[in-house]
Amino acid sequence: MSSRFKHPRQIPLETPDNSSDSSDSENEEGKEIQVEFEARSPEGEDFHGIKRLLQQLFLRSSVVDCSKLTDSILAQRGIGSVIKQSIPEELEGDDITDDPNEVYAISTVVNLAEKTKESISSLRRFILEQTAKGNDRQVLQYVTDLLKGSVGFLINERFINIPAQITVPLLETLVTEMRKARDRNLPYDFQHYIMISKLYKTRNLTTGVNGATTETQAVVFSNPEEELIVGESELCIDYDVSSESNNDVGGNWTDGVEMIPWRRIVVFRAEKLDGLIRSVRESFPTSSISS
Repeated sequence: MSSRFKHPRQIPLETPDNSSDSSDSENEEGKEIQVEFEARSPEGEDFHGIKRLLQQLFLRSSVVDCSKLTDSILAQRGIGSVIKQSIPEELEGDDITDDPNEVYAISTVVNLAEKTKESISSLRRFILEQTAKGNDRQVLQYVTDLLKGSVGFLINERFINIPAQITVPLLETLVTEMRKARDRNLPYDFQHYIMISKLYKTRNLTTGVNGATTETQAVVFSNPEEELIVGESELCIDYDVSSESNNDVGGNWTDGVEMIPWRRIVVFRAEKLDGLIRSVRESFPTSSISS
């Protein structure tokens, strides 16, 4: 099994120490511990962790079967990475307090042209249904035509406390893997990518300027680097998920203003991916991440 692992990339991150009990929590408040993560190829043991991240994205959708989509992701050998906690070899099994199979992030792509797979056909149907809800025939026709071509569904999911910096090595690795797959005549030669971003919007705020009233709306991305991708996109389609998101982690409140969870379908040309990775690297310095 270890022969299929990628060379781990150690990523030191400071996270809150939740190990203290309530009796000493006052003294331990603000304490931080150093946690190391590693990126490697998805394995069967990662099924539940990957499924959980997909459910975080699709919520209670009755169209997308997250179990089947997870199976499709695991069936792709040599494509994609998961982030897991790095467990020192010297630790015995009983000394490990966290779940060693917890998946903190995933970066991968699936081919939307493989519509004979149930997981892919349901994902295609979901994208078309959300597009149709906008009641714009021209946009629906654009997406319908797009799905007739070579399109990859890009997955960039993680826990909210994992920083944007990890996106760079994960996407760089994914680009390399897709290039090697194309060299073996595998179907990873995409013209476009589609992804779904998690975001939050304020309710419309009414402001007055020189006696006139205007409505404004703030938008916050759960994965901030995805705002750069939106800036290079050909199409964005937003849909409200507030009725589905009772367990949606990471809701934001700013100055008492409620932030409502939304999702955004984003379409961008595949040729822009390399430039976007460079932009993410520049916008989110990786001084705290070592290869």
